[in-house]
Amino acid sequence: MKNNNRILIIGPHPPLRGGISEYNYNSYINLKDLCNVSVIALKKNYPNFLFPGKSQFSKLKTNYKDFENFNIYNPFEFRKVSRIIKEKEINTIITTHWNPIVSFLFGIINRFSKKSLKKIGIIHNVFPHEGFPLDYPMIKFYLKSLDVAITLSRNSTNSLKKICSNKLIIRQLYHPIENKKVINREDSLKILNLDSNNRYILHFGLVRAYKGLDLLIEAMPELVKKNKKLILLIVGEFYNDKKKYLNQIKRLGIEKNIKIFDKYFEGNIIDHWFSLADLVIQPNKTSSQSGVTALSLGFEKKIVTTGVGGIGEFISSGNGYICEPNVKSMSKVINYALNDKSFKFGNLKKLKKKFSWINYSKKIISIINEV
Repeated sequence: MKNNNRILIIGPHPPLRGGISEYNYNSYINLKDLCNVSVIALKKNYPNFLFPGKSQFSKLKTNYKDFENFNIYNPFEFRKVSRIIKEKEINTIITTHWNPIVSFLFGIINRFSKKSLKKIGIIHNVFPHEGFPLDYPMIKFYLKSLDVAITLSRNSTNSLKKICSNKLIIRQLYHPIENKKVINREDSLKILNLDSNNRYILHFGLVRAYKGLDLLIEAMPELVKKNKKLILLIVGEFYNDKKKYLNQIKRLGIEKNIKIFDKYFEGNIIDHWFSLADLVIQPNKTSSQSGVTALSLGFEKKIVTTGVGGIGEFISSGNGYICEPNVKSMSKVINYALNDKSFKFGNLKKLKKKFSWINYSKKIISIINEV
């Protein structure tokens, strides 16, 4: 039975691509079974001249029943938000913070909405990974427009407490884990045209400097000494200078042990990349929390990570492998993980159940009811 909450989720949604968009879509899918949910999607995440990738749009098929979109960079379209709030008798607005410019505009929308509406913010990362001087005042402006800020890691909670007022209610949750089904390895290898005689470690997602791919590449020569048929799969679109990584690979003489798939992947093909991987590697230098961590756990895959930021709140010695952010430690831990026969996969099943999307959605409703 649905409760009386009438929620409006404003933010990136498919067909906009990216982790935030997929996160909002999963929020909609799970919350709509618990209450009435409407969606106003952004037409664009960024103006074209600010977007670092090849395209802002995906081909992902969705199942929205109550969906409209607007251009957040056109103030005249803010009236559409007001109209929908009135027509749908919305009592709660949920916005998503990951980018200070967009959040500043969300702050304007919150301020022009009725005071009786509950304003909830989902905080993915308090500060952007690549910042600029006006970040701080724009984030503060957004936070002051909220009744509740929901963080997805202790790391983000601690960062938030340093800059927000004591009046803001902060509730800490987690990045939910979707229950994924592993595909037969041989089938995945065939579809992706990969050799079944090799072992594969996977670095998945957009390539950005803070994710530490350069450290992982630097660790490969030592790994290849002990694992001649080890292949590193770099799967994701490059947002940083690709040539820098190619030169590094050439300098180390490991071209045969690295395969690069410079493309944004979405939909069912992702299942194949994770299904064939022996390990998922997250060599991050910094992090708030990570959708790739949740995705890996959804497939019950062993993860080797530096454990920085919120990633280390999910991954510990009981359910993964933690290394130092340096080549020596990384190669040693990856080699150990590749050959570890005693790993307890049952711990990953427990994590999936505890941090499921349905449990997360129930907690969101509980927080809304507190306000």
